[in-house]
Amino acid sequence: MNFSPKQHLRIGNYIKYVDEILKKCDKGIEYCKICPNEFVCSELEKDDFGLRGTTISDILTAIHFALNKIPGYINPDKRKELKDHIKSYINESPLHEREIWEDGIMAILLDDKLANPMYKPIPKIGKVRTLLTYNSKISFSTCIQSAFLKNISTSQDTTVVLPEGIFSHCIEVANQFIRSKHVDRIDQSTTNRIKYLLEVGVTEIISGCNIQNAELPAAVCYYAMVTKQPIPGNIVVTGGMDEQGKTIPSKSLDDAIEVVSRELHFIEKIIVAKNSPISIPVPNKMRIFEVDNFEQTIDIIQKKRDLC
Repeated sequence: MNFSPKQHLRIGNYIKYVDEILKKCDKGIEYCKICPNEFVCSELEKDDFGLRGTTISDILTAIHFALNKIPGYINPDKRKELKDHIKSYINESPLHEREIWEDGIMAILLDDKLANPMYKPIPKIGKVRTLLTYNSKISFSTCIQSAFLKNISTSQDTTVVLPEGIFSHCIEVANQFIRSKHVDRIDQSTTNRIKYLLEVGVTEIISGCNIQNAELPAAVCYYAMVTKQPIPGNIVVTGGMDEQGKTIPSKSLDDAIEVVSRELHFIEKIIVAKNSPISIPVPNKMRIFEVDNFEQTIDIIQKKRDLC
């Protein structure tokens, strides 16, 4: 089962969405050169791109939205590819719109976030990026966050609140570690009021995901929230964890690593459970850290340990 374009848009595979919409429309662009602003591609009506229409203006609006959502740096080759490809659509848009698209879409591809290789998201307390796989086939990245019940927004249109107690053993592992390092940091009366949230607004997707791979990052989030230590934005954490704090390997991470390489060029460290199989090349600026347990994970995040 493959994700529809609209689902890629919802789970954060924004470049994948833009690539799919451009590929789908390429045949229709030739027709638009004859009949400007007519339907770019009738096939768009059959597929779930989340579009209101299929004119060039509709397509450029969708692309503009997706590019705005890309979380960080795009390498120069990909940025040029997108710029040249999208430029061909702008050139066929209605004359009175072209300057607007030039100022909008082209500016996004050149702004500090997408064009600056030194860009990094702001560190967050109690929030870390993780990797999930839907139906054992489609990998994507999302942020997992821990929060007290009173701090959770009532708006659920952009988040999924995970079932109560799903990561209870993760909280206990983190508490044991905190007690060994920070005896006075835990208020036991608050630990039963913790909720976990994912930045994905599609509950049916989450129900088909390998939530076990979010156990290690869930423990990291709780630890960071209680100790009030921000988690760097250039880190991804993924993997299961047992009740003793030992990590459980993921079955396969190749597709997930590809997602990081394509969508998250600001990521420099990926922390995974030891013995998780990875068979694809990893970009030079990115390092994979294998961990045996929760403590090693915290040491790497806090730069107290440099494991290979």
